[in-house]
Amino acid sequence: MTKNTENAEVINAETSASTETKTKENMKKGTFTLPILQEAQGQYDNIGAYNQLQAMMKAGQKLSVKFYTSKDNKPCAWIESKQVKGFRYELKDVSFTGLINYLMSGEIADFDASPMETQPLEEETNYALLVLMLMLEEHWSIQFTPLFRERSNYITGQKVLRKGTIYFRIPRTDENIELLRDYNVAI
Repeated sequence: MTKNTENAEVINAETSASTETKTKENMKKGTFTLPILQEAQGQYDNIGAYNQLQAMMKAGQKLSVKFYTSKDNKPCAWIESKQVKGFRYELKDVSFTGLINYLMSGEIADFDASPMETQPLEEETNYALLVLMLMLEEHWSIQFTPLFRERSNYITGQKVLRKGTIYFRIPRTDENIELLRDYNVAI
């Protein structure tokens, strides 16, 4: 080993030890923070989500869709397929209609001219329950898991369509059970 190589190894070892010592000291002081990008904390890239959804639809993929309310009270769909991992897509009326139209008929349309302009729902609104009630009012047959088989605090169901499946998961409350029974759902 040459003298230059030894010096480089010693300098690298000292730098690593110095960095490790500073990190341990910061952790003890409670000042340790992870480096994060400030841009990552910005607004969700709903344009990217919409473009991904369009690409999946153009490829004719069968979609799995789960509706929910985001933490910032926006109506959302969790969309995935066999080829693409799940992602969030924030919805508005026109995008909801376009998505349902694709699931039912396979028709591809450019339905969302401004994906970033989504509006929040009222506080404590369960978007999955709203969509479920809309479908029940339109007399769509939805397959529910019988309550005696459910071990969780949720009622689950699904609607299979031509180009995908919509999955529902709503809280298992007496109010929701009664609501479903009002629509003659045998659960």
